[in-house]
Amino acid sequence: MTVPAEVREHWREARAGARTDGLVPALTLLSRALSPGAPPRGPRGHAVVPRELLDGYGDLPDEEALGPLPDLAVLHPAPRTPAAPIPTPRTPADSDPPPRTPADPGPRPWDTGLAWLRLGHSERLREACVAYLAARRVEGTSLLLQQLVKGALADALIEQLEIAGVLDGLAEADEECDPCTPAHPLDARSLARLQAQITEVDRALLRLLGAHGFTAEGPGRDAYASELLADVYCGRPGPVAHHHDTPVAHLADVPVPHLHDASPAQRLDAPGGVG
Repeated sequence: MTVPAEVREHWREARAGARTDGLVPALTLLSRALSPGAPPRGPRGHAVVPRELLDGYGDLPDEEALGPLPDLAVLHPAPRTPAAPIPTPRTPADSDPPPRTPADPGPRPWDTGLAWLRLGHSERLREACVAYLAARRVEGTSLLLQQLVKGALADALIEQLEIAGVLDGLAEADEECDPCTPAHPLDARSLARLQAQITEVDRALLRLLGAHGFTAEGPGRDAYASELLADVYCGRPGPVAHHHDTPVAHLADVPVPHLHDASPAQRLDAPGGVG
């Protein structure tokens, strides 16, 4: 499977839009570009969509749950008919995407586009951290000048640069020779590890904000929505090895331990939907 240059441009726009305008506007543009007319479904059948697009999807046969953000809706899988095939059940320990057969084309352009979008949102979160910490003072000194804070922000930036390097290399493949040359996408396992790395960076940045990162007016809800996107479409994003020990390109070889007893997507099936 290859990716046309037009799709790669949508990926770049998703990153730029999430960084400048926020998660929901960028998701709206990406949905219109890569999944027009129908909500993009994850492997479990769920979908996370901007509410402004619901009318354009026509009559949806599934339930609409409360999304993590006011402008987002989480759609449950459509009810199965007796003739519908029943998927092979997976245990909570199955944190990795299911193995793919040689005929399987791998991740959809939509799934890779979400990685671009989430990276842009993560960069937006880092910039919000810098602005917030610069305005906070302890004993007359900005928190931004504290050694531990500077180190944590530097680590987050390094991780984001590594992720950007992988995605940029994917989008710019062979463009020096021919900008219309299609690029080969990441395989499902590598993409899931990349999503996991973005999640780890976001969580580290939220810890720098203290309680502000988890209040209603803080950036925690957006970060949760970003993590939910990764979980719904790419599988449970667990923790990854540190970048000094494991290059991003080899994250597929690193086992992922569990960080939570229930991931956001697993909580979608609980009564009340996302909470």
